[in-house]
Amino acid sequence: MLFCEILEHLLMDPLQVVREIHRVLAPKGRLVLTTPNVARIENVLALMAGVNIYDPYSGYGPYGRHNREYTMHDLARLLRFCGFTIERQFSADSRAPITPYEQHPAYDAVAPALAFRKDDLGQYLFVVARPTAPPTEGLPAFLYRSYPQDQIVDAG
Repeated sequence: MLFCEILEHLLMDPLQVVREIHRVLAPKGRLVLTTPNVARIENVLALMAGVNIYDPYSGYGPYGRHNREYTMHDLARLLRFCGFTIERQFSADSRAPITPYEQHPAYDAVAPALAFRKDDLGQYLFVVARPTAPPTEGLPAFLYRSYPQDQIVDAG
């Protein structure tokens, strides 16, 4: 099943959608999920320059913008919480940057600190996962807040 460039547009409850994918996916089926990477190097450099990385408000309403982008770590946690085992995950760029990253004024300052995350800094996240366990009940604390406390669970 392909679930590409959708997760970031969901307004309220990504868990409901991912659990439904788990429910309808054949036992030997695979989920291929792609989504923009909030931790892409472009965003890191933008933050260093004082630029806001949140999507601007859209004339098309909340569906015309990204409502939440994910890091590779968050995406993996979400999928595991929903009963998936990740077979492959990586980040990659889909286009060349307008200005090479190395020419950004903050690049030399941040590059050494980001070296250990270099594989997670691509523009997009790509994951292949398969359903292997029942989804966990409740709402993971890393992704939800302001819900009744008995619904929030520590997802590790």
